[in-house]
Amino acid sequence: MVREKAKEKNMQEPVRVTVVVPTFNAGDTTRGVEIARAIQRVADQRGREVEVSFLHPETRQSFVKQIAEAGYETRSTGLALSQEEVDTIMRADHDGTEFLTDQRRSGDVIDAITDDLRQYRPDLMVYGFIPHAGIAAQLMGIPSVVYSPCPVYRPWLEQYFLLDVPDDLRLRIVDRLPKRLRTWMARRLSSLAMRSGFFRQPVLARAARERGWDNPQTDMFGMLDADIQLVNDLPIYYEGQDVGPRTRIAGPLFSKPVDVPVPPEIVHRFAGEGAPKVFVAMGSSGEKEYLLTAIEAVAGVNCRAVVVCPPHVVSLDEARLRLGEIDHVLLTDRFVPAPAVNSLADVAIIHGGQGTVQTAVYAGTPVLGTGMQWEQCSNLDRLVQRGSAIRIPRKNWQVSRVRESLERLIADPAHAVAARELQEELASTDGYQMTGDLIWDLLSEISRGDEPDM
Repeated sequence: MVREKAKEKNMQEPVRVTVVVPTFNAGDTTRGVEIARAIQRVADQRGREVEVSFLHPETRQSFVKQIAEAGYETRSTGLALSQEEVDTIMRADHDGTEFLTDQRRSGDVIDAITDDLRQYRPDLMVYGFIPHAGIAAQLMGIPSVVYSPCPVYRPWLEQYFLLDVPDDLRLRIVDRLPKRLRTWMARRLSSLAMRSGFFRQPVLARAARERGWDNPQTDMFGMLDADIQLVNDLPIYYEGQDVGPRTRIAGPLFSKPVDVPVPPEIVHRFAGEGAPKVFVAMGSSGEKEYLLTAIEAVAGVNCRAVVVCPPHVVSLDEARLRLGEIDHVLLTDRFVPAPAVNSLADVAIIHGGQGTVQTAVYAGTPVLGTGMQWEQCSNLDRLVQRGSAIRIPRKNWQVSRVRESLERLIADPAHAVAARELQEELASTDGYQMTGDLIWDLLSEISRGDEPDM
């Protein structure tokens, strides 16, 4: 990767870090905030000063407020993305397509980030799964750290990206095949997925080349070519696997807003003994029909349920219409502290986003879930393998199936036992310390003028 060597920096001078986040995506945004907290924690331990600020595009749906509430400065790139563009970006990994198909707009995003880096000139840039940001950092010669839900390393992805044949490709005959054969098919499909528009990003690559980008890898692997690639997940999932020379499995990080109280109506709903408690939260990337199906399913189960209805996914009016006159299900569109509410619940119904899954593991809560795309299915499958979850394929996410699976999770205590075992493993892994140490070790090498030891 082409990068300028940083100049010697006064040890007392604050280190400047820019975190680039797609603030329309709750998972990427909150993960960026937690990485910032990890950087700050280790800075305090090492007696260093750090200034962390967040850079984001302008979008209709935005989680900028959560960044500001965490105490960090935010600034806009000055570039507004339309809702249509946001929808295309959010579905890219679902559909295997490009983020943006207009070369001019792809270039605009690169330019907006590059202009900010030129003006602010940070010592380090941290960014999520945003290839435009990776290109900008390389063009400006700024050291960078990328965080992603899994290793973006071609040999790993070709072998381990899929644990089973994806739901949308499953036929009845495939379901009857031996597990060993399905695993072989999954690896073949993983290799083929590397040829999709999502991993190739040809339009973005052309826009980058026009601006002088010269990474020899002209695809996602070159675009995300950072000094460190962080995967904040349990290391046990990757034992014995070649994750790549720059990838670091740094332990789970996810939002735990300790200063946000659980709304009193939720506390009341889950208080005391009685029917099992079910928490339904399908995240910002969940889809409306899947959330409505979950609402209808819990309405027919003997339980006490709390369902989070993000306004950009489904309105409370539409959710209430699907629910009907049922009084054991509480619908809310408020922001809730998911770890705390998970801890109160007996079962969580979720999608397979990494942060959402880790939140359930942190709380020791068994999971019923469906993945919105391939990576989310793999996240859930890891819990299934450990016995703490049931995953329902997207095509089978129907009221009767969800209801039957939920009742099975509630009735079988083995799922709760497995969930507590995973909880103990997570508790023994300090993702904040591991992440902060990795980043500050990189900054120390840069300040000495050394090339990072990867």
